[in-house]
Amino acid sequence: MGSAFSKKKSTKAQPSEVDKAILSLKTQKRKLTEYQKQVTVKIAAAQEQAQRCVREKNKTRAMFNLKQKKIFQVRLQEIDQYLMNVEETLCNIDTARQNNKVFETLKAGNEALKTIQSKVSISALQDLVADTEQAKEHEQQVNMILESESIDMSEVEGDLTLLEAEVLGESAAADDLPDLPDLPDVPKNLPVAKEEESKGTGEPVASRTAEEPMLA
Repeated sequence: MGSAFSKKKSTKAQPSEVDKAILSLKTQKRKLTEYQKQVTVKIAAAQEQAQRCVREKNKTRAMFNLKQKKIFQVRLQEIDQYLMNVEETLCNIDTARQNNKVFETLKAGNEALKTIQSKVSISALQDLVADTEQAKEHEQQVNMILESESIDMSEVEGDLTLLEAEVLGESAAADDLPDLPDLPDVPKNLPVAKEEESKGTGEPVASRTAEEPMLA
């Protein structure tokens, strides 16, 4: 009888394949969001570097930084698209008929993460060194990436033109500021103030001081 009343050990429910897929999608979403932030920072840094180079009249280096910026912008568009797909799948995963879409998105997401990880590594090109040979090598790598992404170079050249116009406008605005008026020189010989009259007596302070006996 003891065995009849013995409690069966409760078995913990094992996660289904769909549950595992959902967890993986959430992990992908977190990683994609991190990449999104990183690439956004790189875009701003490349723009700032290009602007500085334009001010320094270094058009070649400014163009290089604008090329990098364009590459990062393409990466950001890819990340945004992948992230949107993952979020859409997570929102529409309530019914079983969405299972196929879960696995399809999961597979595509894994491939996307690998691609993004390899492409974002071009951050090593962020700084253009002074060495000519190494600079040429970096320039070739960036150009190869631009060609592989089918990026129109006229877009980059247009960005440079706009940036040059912006910097030129800043310079013109500074030149248009009115000159400060010349202030008069401070007079060297200031007039001596009249001796203060003592209150009640009407006598100058200097006279009263002279008349007072000195202490021994």
